[in-house]
Amino acid sequence: MEVKVDTLIVGGGVSGLSAAAALRGDWLLLEREKALGGYCRTQRHDGFVWDWAGHFFHFRDGAAERFFRSCFAPGELLEIEKCTKILYRGRLIDYPFQTHIHELPKDEFLSCLADLLDRRETAAPGSFLDMLYERFGRAITETFLRPYNEKLYACPLSSLDAGAMGRFFPPAELSGLAAALRGEERVSYNSRFLYPRSGAGAFVEALSRTLPSERVRTGRALVCVDAQAHLAEDSAGDRYRYRTLINTTPLNRFLPLLAGQPYRAIGDTLSWNKVLVLNLGFAHKGPLTREHWLYVPEGDASFYRVGYYDNIQGGERMSLYVEIGFPAGAAVDAEQELDKALAALRRQGLVQADNALIAHEALLMDPAYVHISTESEAAVRLLKRELALGGICTIGRYGGWCYCSMEDCMRAARALARRLNRAAEEKAS
Repeated sequence: MEVKVDTLIVGGGVSGLSAAAALRGDWLLLEREKALGGYCRTQRHDGFVWDWAGHFFHFRDGAAERFFRSCFAPGELLEIEKCTKILYRGRLIDYPFQTHIHELPKDEFLSCLADLLDRRETAAPGSFLDMLYERFGRAITETFLRPYNEKLYACPLSSLDAGAMGRFFPPAELSGLAAALRGEERVSYNSRFLYPRSGAGAFVEALSRTLPSERVRTGRALVCVDAQAHLAEDSAGDRYRYRTLINTTPLNRFLPLLAGQPYRAIGDTLSWNKVLVLNLGFAHKGPLTREHWLYVPEGDASFYRVGYYDNIQGGERMSLYVEIGFPAGAAVDAEQELDKALAALRRQGLVQADNALIAHEALLMDPAYVHISTESEAAVRLLKRELALGGICTIGRYGGWCYCSMEDCMRAARALARRLNRAAEEKAS
């Protein structure tokens, strides 16, 4: 069957649903999975409420926050002052590391401080790793920033662009260190976050309830796109003749679908990692009752981050998520990784010997973090220009192949929808 539609949205995650909610006129949304949400989904097991890794909502833009809040009834949102720490050699250091080095043993603090004061920055560091050494000095970089980010990205940091994390990477501010030494709290936009009581997936559920069900097709994977003919086909054999296609799915999956297009080779420049998420439910509370998540740089633990759902949701039993990074091509044995993670959690005192694991699940995010290099950025810019000629817009963390927040995804999707609405109104008039 062939369907004519003004706007075809591919992907039912936060970006795709936000675009659909803001579009007027004729649109259809295709989602390959049976459930909407992408990685913003919530699982429930044995009384535990778990997401696909930690999805917490930070806002810089008042309009975006008001839109988010409008999706929930009073009392459905938790407003939380963030408490995050770095687990380093058995002690908890306040985050970010570079402004709390005074919490280290004296000799390490002096080494970090001396290197920070003696750093030599250049106008254009050659890589993410160069940027770390130049901006923060050797000691801070090698104590925390390099080992943590190598675990997270699962690749050499020298292969990433200096701006790979953009505005999300904390700066090296001596004023911040001085404020911390004086015991002053510095408030940033992400010092607090919002979280639905019933899990991050509640946002997706709220968004989807605003959409006409007949315009949302789940279990429909895109299998082919002819950009020149403005024609797409899904896994059920239906064909869609569109005016505009909004892609929010990962570029590494979308590019092979572009039949006969010369820019498919751009996919060879794309690199990413995958992340195994272990959601773990225990019989009773653990030793940490305030912390929301911990950063773990040391190599004796496979994971780079541990999060505490029970400290966010107010649960009576310890409920953790553990994140482990892998190269894109690596084989992942979830049961083996579970055993290793549990051993490390107990060794580090985060899980006591008598606290039994009573529920768990393993979720694989692939891709998880995109690797942004100078080559990939140039290739993606070229790709977006070329796709636009065929009426294709590609947005979101994975569709846009960028490091961004859920707020950024929401704002970009809604801005694109408004542009398409205006264009349709101008054409009609």
